[in-house]
Amino acid sequence: MTRPPLLATAAALVALTSVAAPAAAAIDDGAPPAGAPPAAVARTRAARRVEPITIDGALGDAGWASVPATGGFVQRFPQEGAAPTHPTEFRVAYDDEAIYVAVRAYDSEPDAIRGLLTRRDIESASDWILVGFDSYHDRRTAFVFGINPAGVQRDMLVFNDAETDGGWDAVWTSATTIDAEGWSSELRIPLSQLRFSGDDHQEWGFQIHRIVARTGEESTWSPWPRAGARVVSVFGTLEAIDGVRPARRLEILPYTSFGVQSPLGDPDDPFHDPVEGRFAGGVDVKYGLSSSFTLAAALNPDFGQVEADPSQVNLSGQESFFAEKRPFFLEGTDIYRYGLSQGDGNEAIEGLFYTRRIGAAPHVSGGDFATYHDTPDATTIYGAAKIGGKTSSGWSIGLLEAVTGQEQARIDEGDGMPEARVVEPLTNYAVLRVLKDYRGGRTQLGGIVTAVHRRLDGTDLEWLLHDQGYTAGVDVSHRFWGDAWGGSAKLFGSYVHGAPESIARDQQQIRHLFQRTDAAHLTYDPTRTSLDGAGLLWDLGRQNHPRWVFAVGGDLRTPELEVNDLGFQHGGDNAVQWAWLGYRDNEPGAHVLAWQVNANAWAWSDFEPRLGGFGGNTSVHATLTNHWNLGAGVNLERTLWNTALLRGGPRVHGQDSWNGWVNVSTDGRKRVSAGVNASFGQRPESGSWTASVGGGLGIQARSNLEIALEPSVFVSADDTQYVTEAYDAADAPHYVLAHLDQVVVATTVRAAWTFSPQLSLQLYAQPFVATGAYGEYKEPGDPYAPDYARRFRAYGDDAVTVTDDDVVLVDADGDGAMDFGFDKPDFDFRELRSTVVMRWEYRPGSAVFAIWSHGRSAFEADGRFRPGHALGELARADGEHVVMLKANYWIGL
Repeated sequence: MTRPPLLATAAALVALTSVAAPAAAAIDDGAPPAGAPPAAVARTRAARRVEPITIDGALGDAGWASVPATGGFVQRFPQEGAAPTHPTEFRVAYDDEAIYVAVRAYDSEPDAIRGLLTRRDIESASDWILVGFDSYHDRRTAFVFGINPAGVQRDMLVFNDAETDGGWDAVWTSATTIDAEGWSSELRIPLSQLRFSGDDHQEWGFQIHRIVARTGEESTWSPWPRAGARVVSVFGTLEAIDGVRPARRLEILPYTSFGVQSPLGDPDDPFHDPVEGRFAGGVDVKYGLSSSFTLAAALNPDFGQVEADPSQVNLSGQESFFAEKRPFFLEGTDIYRYGLSQGDGNEAIEGLFYTRRIGAAPHVSGGDFATYHDTPDATTIYGAAKIGGKTSSGWSIGLLEAVTGQEQARIDEGDGMPEARVVEPLTNYAVLRVLKDYRGGRTQLGGIVTAVHRRLDGTDLEWLLHDQGYTAGVDVSHRFWGDAWGGSAKLFGSYVHGAPESIARDQQQIRHLFQRTDAAHLTYDPTRTSLDGAGLLWDLGRQNHPRWVFAVGGDLRTPELEVNDLGFQHGGDNAVQWAWLGYRDNEPGAHVLAWQVNANAWAWSDFEPRLGGFGGNTSVHATLTNHWNLGAGVNLERTLWNTALLRGGPRVHGQDSWNGWVNVSTDGRKRVSAGVNASFGQRPESGSWTASVGGGLGIQARSNLEIALEPSVFVSADDTQYVTEAYDAADAPHYVLAHLDQVVVATTVRAAWTFSPQLSLQLYAQPFVATGAYGEYKEPGDPYAPDYARRFRAYGDDAVTVTDDDVVLVDADGDGAMDFGFDKPDFDFRELRSTVVMRWEYRPGSAVFAIWSHGRSAFEADGRFRPGHALGELARADGEHVVMLKANYWIGL
């Protein structure tokens, strides 16, 4: 197996960091249009520390006496550009080891200052001081440090000017005090936590953002317009940072964990042990390769403290998406983001790099081979490493590589002859990302390559998995005319290779469906050993303007695009064109603080080409003077053809649909806050409909105790739910559909009790019940028919029989003989997942976790919604428990 020379490629790209692109640098913006936001003009100076500074929040040290104070803050919200109600001033000092910031937040009502005690990195309804350093001074990247009056810390990385990475964590110290004049904060940020050049004289981008919780007022030192998605590019300038040198940083974080679990199992299962021990150990390392680049590596990482994924029932045929929660794959992975979709809909999750691929559950279960099995829950990550950073000339480079081990399942048919089966091969994952800034960050060019290699020899998995999978892409973004206008484009492609069986399987997946007999532009070829595809995204518009904003764009994907070895993709073979128009008013009025209205229109087709449909929507959002938020919208869509309904059968004439939604949320600063969102949708032609209601209740029981409840109900009636593809005695396919009545009820409960900024207790629990009752089985009659009654042919009650062992038998041709059968699809699924984590940060960067997790579930092939029965059965179901203790120790050298 030949690996791509990614490390050599990265070295070559690093060597190119001194090369500029004169053509791009010479682009002239022209005159800014009327209404364009002004450039940031705020400037201040840092002072080299002479006397000692003690981080206690008091600001009385001699070290601050010689540092001049800076004020001049302006409101960002609610009255943009006005003088703040309460003034703020700050001082900045530095030495060879750290940079210090002192902030005095004056307040005429010090008793009303609000500081909620939460665990670190929680955004609470508190007063806040947020300090941002654009130490690269590229106007795109910033390290942000936040503190509230209770001493709770937050930190984040801002990239691409306005996107945030909340998983970034630094080791720094801070303190706060409250007195008769307001509150004050001191921050000491080691220079080892920042990235900057080694120049003798430096200027950094700088910003301070203050939030007053009780009024909602926000003010900043450098003016920050609310119109448009700009953050770092409006920072002010911090001058006179002289004679500091980047350190060769080395951080080591070893960990150990141990515990016990009581897994579920059959007493006759030879692999079942009612109590199992769990032991693990590993280490995370960060090392500064240079002033610009850092190596982060993890050997045998452990994620025992991570919250469980939410429960769900997926009947769509598409893969479920789960958000990343593992710290190593959250922190510092912003550079690798390369999205494959536009907007904020369900497809906004698509991208070339989906970190959950690494260390996922094995592709095969031992239960596929034998009655009794012991299959790992997740693939072992032997090691993972990231190299990333940014040079003073504007080059950003990220290289990530990970290796997961071959996994085996122990299986036994009950004959006392256990054996091992490979359920996941040894796999190498690699991602290389390169970005280059021009024109002060207003133009950016980029590229990405991903690679997956699997060792399939001797695994019996060639029929399922690719041995090689690659993707590559280039992208460009450009702001012009005073940064009010902007555009972007992405061109990307994919190549996968494998045995004919695996490529044939790809061609039949719902995102491809090459086997469709009426798709003249698609050819199913079971002898192929590779697929290659491409895609293009583009948009152009005025996106930074106080009032009117608009854009147009498109999304094209060829039928063979396949990125799911390391990315996440739902669809292909499409060409989407769209337009968007919005109007916003951020000027506070008597009853409304801000409001906006949006309208969208779109159309899509495939590569035959055949127009698939078109639609549009409109929505309105408003923030009232009492800080309630309101929103509503309606969506209309005409689907001309549905190519995926039969999942490989012919296309089906589409149905018109509409849906509407409304949401309301109360003032989140109150001790009790709530929100509700509701939606209803309908396809009138078939009588299908969906309705959902979700809510949230937040209770700030005490300043250090927060409880949140998030109940939801989803009800639907779908007259064309896909069931299965069955074959009769003549080997003729039958695409079976049914009417499905579905109910899903769930509640998520979270509680956080914070004893100090270093000690907290968290609770997460989610009871979940989902039922689905199938009936009125049918198959296509004339799928192209405009008339819905002719489009499908119902089997009739006399033609369908359900056996005692839950098998559905169908007499499709009405001759009295059963032609085929399938398992009864009705379901009543219930599940409970819960986790309790106590976290103690006993020294900066070092913590101990005590973890208890619990899970139980039950299933019946019965689609009736019986909440009392479901909850009773869930309570009686056997559960599994895991109790663990994990400790790590941060070493900074």
